[in-house]
Amino acid sequence: MQRTPLLCGWMSVAMFSSLGLPGLNGFIGEFLIFKGSFALAAGYTAVAVLGLLITAIVFMRAMQALFSGPLAESCGQLPDLRLGERWIVIPITLLMFAIGLYPQFVLNIFNTTVVQMARLLG
Repeated sequence: MQRTPLLCGWMSVAMFSSLGLPGLNGFIGEFLIFKGSFALAAGYTAVAVLGLLITAIVFMRAMQALFSGPLAESCGQLPDLRLGERWIVIPITLLMFAIGLYPQFVLNIFNTTVVQMARLLG
């Protein structure tokens, strides 16, 4: 973390988003999946929630191993995010928060198609 604080910070946000932390884009998908599946198969959904707990443990251990361990000699000259990389990471991070805080603008795009598919399958 001391050598590449921007990279570690962004990777932490990406990992928490993948885990489904509220306020980030991954939460919306997981919430909708669990909400829909709980009514149909509560037991399987409960097992899937346990999978989230295991995933959280794995992510925390990975973050600890990647960011808090001793610095290997081969990584001594590793630079932090360069300016071009920052111009890529910043909009992606803002989009992660935007979708997590206001998912309706993305859901509206897909809503018409999903309703039509539901009519065909239902």
